[in-house]
Amino acid sequence: MRSIDRRGVASGQSGQAAVETAIIVPMLVFMVLGIIQLGMLHNARLMTEYGAYRAVRAGIVNHGGCNVMERAALAALLPTLPPLNGPGGMASRIDTLDRAMKFHNAYTRRLSSNPLFYSAASLPLLKIDVLNPKGGELQELFGTYGSHLDTLEIDYDDVRDDRVIEANLLTIRLTYFYELRVPFANWQIHSFYLGRELLDELKGLQFETQRIRGQSATTYLQNRGQGGGEYHRDLAILAQLSGNQRKYVMPLVATWSMRMQSNLFNNDEHGPNACATKG
Repeated sequence: MRSIDRRGVASGQSGQAAVETAIIVPMLVFMVLGIIQLGMLHNARLMTEYGAYRAVRAGIVNHGGCNVMERAALAALLPTLPPLNGPGGMASRIDTLDRAMKFHNAYTRRLSSNPLFYSAASLPLLKIDVLNPKGGELQELFGTYGSHLDTLEIDYDDVRDDRVIEANLLTIRLTYFYELRVPFANWQIHSFYLGRELLDELKGLQFETQRIRGQSATTYLQNRGQGGGEYHRDLAILAQLSGNQRKYVMPLVATWSMRMQSNLFNNDEHGPNACATKG
């Protein structure tokens, strides 16, 4: 009988296990980190919906005032914020009511003078756009249907004209620029977001090892995708900064509508003031 070299077999099996581990572990780590980051992203998405609800709820009882709506949205989003730099440059988590109140007060004080949160890319922390009532229609409506009120107001419960009914429906869009924070998963998910229109080109590509046009697949998606959307260029700028300044940010968007419960006249202005109104 031919003898079997058990040491050689064991050595071969050990080498095979090492190779399999080297292949599987990076994918497993990415999956775990990705699941954590996607869970946090989903939570932020839900809070963005809640923030839009809180914002429009504040707007309908405060003449559609934009500053009031921004403060209400910020209060809802506070639990999703990353640790922020405090005194002495130390990062401070917003994990207590006292810290949340301090940040809310500090941020709302600078809304009117310097609303930029990601200054390197000229992006705010959040943005509210008023989709309805449309700014171009309000003057005519006030002149026509506000005549019995010296053209200063239109009743929020006025049902004489469909245009008045529609104008008294406050619709806002909240955009929250959420920072992805889980290492490794953040830049991968960020690149997928920027280059989502290009993912079909990379079918079958091994992201960890293979390169496309001399670049890693992640870098390729970021570079090609930065011209594909409204905020993509600014988001790419943040991702290309160095050191602790680098941030991977995704815009989360939610829209909400409610019927006005106060008149669309405040501070000598017709309709929401200080907001980016559409139309």
